[in-house]
Amino acid sequence: MEIVGAIGSLVTLLTAVLFYFGWASTDAETKALGLRDTVFHFSTSDYLLRSVGALYLPAWLAAGAALGVLGLLRWAAGEPERLARAVRVLRFAWAVPVVLVPLYPLSPWLFDLLLPLTAIGGFALNAYARTRTRRDLRLWGLTLFVCVLSLFWAVSAYAAIAGRGRADLTERTLRSDFPAVVVFSEKDLMIRGGGSCFRRVTDKGSQYAYEYAGLRLFHVSGDRTFLVPRDWSPGDGTLYVLKEGAGQRVDLLSGAGRREQECRG
Repeated sequence: MEIVGAIGSLVTLLTAVLFYFGWASTDAETKALGLRDTVFHFSTSDYLLRSVGALYLPAWLAAGAALGVLGLLRWAAGEPERLARAVRVLRFAWAVPVVLVPLYPLSPWLFDLLLPLTAIGGFALNAYARTRTRRDLRLWGLTLFVCVLSLFWAVSAYAAIAGRGRADLTERTLRSDFPAVVVFSEKDLMIRGGGSCFRRVTDKGSQYAYEYAGLRLFHVSGDRTFLVPRDWSPGDGTLYVLKEGAGQRVDLLSGAGRREQECRG
């Protein structure tokens, strides 16, 4: 039961970290794009899924660091004198993040990530060194509290970096990689500029009066479709929101040839 409880606690913490990372990175991404995540009505599962890909590298690095520390401790355990020296040094591991605090103004974005990571390692190693020969639940409880707070601080800092990176990628690849869209509508939707184009539909028997091209599919949430012009940018662009079943039809184009024919003819 203790093992099951420990596993359940770890799964709960991991889920909370994934959700927080998904929200924080999405918030940073949408702000960098001049938007807000509340516009898109993301669900809990959306935030969890958006966090998975970006956390592979940190997870591997954390596992590698933990294995490295275990290896060093096992190597030191081979000689009691060597282990005693290592334990004496680790008693002051908490001082590493404290020494870094005055350097924070030099590069806030870097130390926002570095400080909490060193705090987790420093306080955990300090607690190990001070409780190696005696049991002190109060020290470990305080250490766990500091480590959890530092973990969320580190996740927030890394999420901001990852979110801004995704926003930059979106801006650079919007025209070439996002799905091209053609919209047909019974009424004029007033979609203009940004590389988009429109024409009146004159085909006999068509229920639609307007056709809009030069658009990109930005996001889909429920019955709402979010579109932007192909030359959209955070500093100069419009996000169009179309609701399903409102006298409109949205077609997705595939193939480079069809993209090249946008707004021609």
